Amino acid sequence: MFDVHSHILPAIDDGSSGMEESLEMLKIAYSEGIRTMIATPHNMPGKGCPSKATVLKRLDLLQQTAADEGIDIRILPGTEYFFREEVLHLLEEGEVIPLADSRCILLEFDPSVGRTYVKNAIREILALEYIPVIAHVERYERLMMNKQEAVNELRTMGALIQVNCGSVIGNAGFRVKRNVKAMLERGWVDFIGTDAHSSRHRAPRMQECAKYLKKRYDSEYCDRLLNAKTLADYPREEAE
Repeated sequence: MFDVHSHILPAIDDGSSGMEESLEMLKIAYSEGIRTMIATPHNMPGKGCPSKATVLKRLDLLQQTAADEGIDIRILPGTEYFFREEVLHLLEEGEVIPLADSRCILLEFDPSVGRTYVKNAIREILALEYIPVIAHVERYERLMMNKQEAVNELRTMGALIQVNCGSVIGNAGFRVKRNVKAMLERGWVDFIGTDAHSSRHRAPRMQECAKYLKKRYDSEYCDRLLNAKTLADYPREEAE
């Protein structure tokens, strides 16, 4: 399986505390059936705003160390951007790290965010020829209102939708699980991610989520979700 959202890089944000923790997380991921992970450290005031060069250097170090330890997981570059004006400047300057060298940019918003603010952000990202991926959309209560009309509107505009594994299986509570189920049944979810932050709380586990999905949805949709096949629809070359 393919994890599109993880805080696996050592000592760079509020995720892994160091190399030992990152390696333990990778071992858990491998045991869960994950073979590819996108490292998506926060780019957010208060949680860290590492440069593109810093993220790529830390990723190379982790990949090499994992290989030395015999952990056969491919780690690809990415970043989770808390949307603000500065993100647009980074996009214009080519200083962002898209998901796995695609045109997809993982975006996070304030939990109280409303539809209009997100719509404006989506328009600005699309105008720069990148594809916005809304991270853990189930967390934004105002986007979940009115039968999730806002989510459908954002998708129609061109945004993609990511939800967390734990939310699928109910770890975030019944209401969140119900909201995620509604989106899955409508075919509105594009990516599943662990959003892993450690080897204990919020570890990189996907197996239970995968079993849940495979029991309820057709194999083609499950394959697309669990293997991040939507990324192939947006190759980076088109943005250059």
